[in-house]
Amino acid sequence: MSISPELQAKIDALEDERLKADILDVLTGPGKRRATDEAIYEMIVSSYTESKEEWSRRRQWKDDEVAAFAQYFKEKKPADFVEFIRQEKEFNEIESVLAWNVRRLIWELMPDLDQSDCTGLFGKFRDYVKLHLI
Repeated sequence: MSISPELQAKIDALEDERLKADILDVLTGPGKRRATDEAIYEMIVSSYTESKEEWSRRRQWKDDEVAAFAQYFKEKKPADFVEFIRQEKEFNEIESVLAWNVRRLIWELMPDLDQSDCTGLFGKFRDYVKLHLI
C-alpha cells in the first residue's frame, strides 16, 4: 500500500529525521491496520510532540545539586550508598529495591519533586557515581 502524496508531503515537511523514519516504518511495514494512514500519522506526531514538551518541562539538574544529593545520601544511608556504588561499578545497573530506596531518599530531601524530576535526578546521580566515585 502506498502513501498518498498529501501525507508524504506532510512527512517530508517534518524536521526530525528519526520521526520521519518512524512514521514511514509504521506506514509501510507489514500488518493489518485498523486506522487510516492519516490517523496513524497524527497519532505518532501528537505523541512525539507531547514527549518533547514533557522533556522541555523537566528540571535540568546542576552538578552542585547532584553532588549535594550524593552527600545527603552518603550521610543518611552510608551502607546503601556503598552498595549503590558497588552495583553501579560491577553491574552497571541498580537492583529495584535499592533503586526504590534511593528514590524515596530523593523525595525525603525534596518532597515537591514530580516523578519525572525524581527520575532525572536518579539518572544524573548514576552519571555522577560513574564520573566521580568509580
